[in-house]
Amino acid sequence: MDVPQETIRLGKRCFVGNLAWKTSWQDLKDKFREAGNVVYTNVMRDDDGRSKGWGIVEFETPEEALHAIQTLNGAELGGRRILVREDREDRDVKQADGAGDVPRAPRPGRGAGRAANGGGRGAGRGRGGPPEGTGESSGLQIVVQGIPWAYTWRELKDMFAEIGGVERADVVTGYDGRSRGYGTVKFTTKEAADAAVARFNETDLEGRRLAVFIDRYQ
Repeated sequence: MDVPQETIRLGKRCFVGNLAWKTSWQDLKDKFREAGNVVYTNVMRDDDGRSKGWGIVEFETPEEALHAIQTLNGAELGGRRILVREDREDRDVKQADGAGDVPRAPRPGRGAGRAANGGGRGAGRGRGGPPEGTGESSGLQIVVQGIPWAYTWRELKDMFAEIGGVERADVVTGYDGRSRGYGTVKFTTKEAADAAVARFNETDLEGRRLAVFIDRYQ
């Protein structure tokens, strides 16, 4: 009997929390332009017009939204460190899933951490995530979507050990410590990154279908 496959779907919208009360939709747009082409921003307000401290940012592509999560989660805006994660109410994701809820990850044993070959701390909690992108791809880093919820950076790094040349691996997590179901792996050569994409893209891992591609922003 075949095990049902699950595919992670990333939408174009990000949830942004812990906003300063004075932060406007324009401030939000200006900040998130660092990650890609912003097509919509909104800061939620109550009936009196006061900010609720959170907002939504929509990009042109899911890759830009992923880049924003990787690089802006924990960044400062208006004197506060903001929380950036995928928007669980993203209409594109919910439509693709038949209007079902976006799956929430169970808490892993440990979050992302230091790779054996000198990598930094894992992404996701605003503490030393992946380095800021330059807007041009180095061709050295890949994005891996659909990894098992329990995977940490260590399992992700071990998975790509057969390719060789792994410099660091990170699993993206939120402030709650839960995996977001995707991560990044950086290699020492472009050839190794290309080989990883060719080897693992559209393969099955513990009942889930992986999507593996070159990171356009790192």
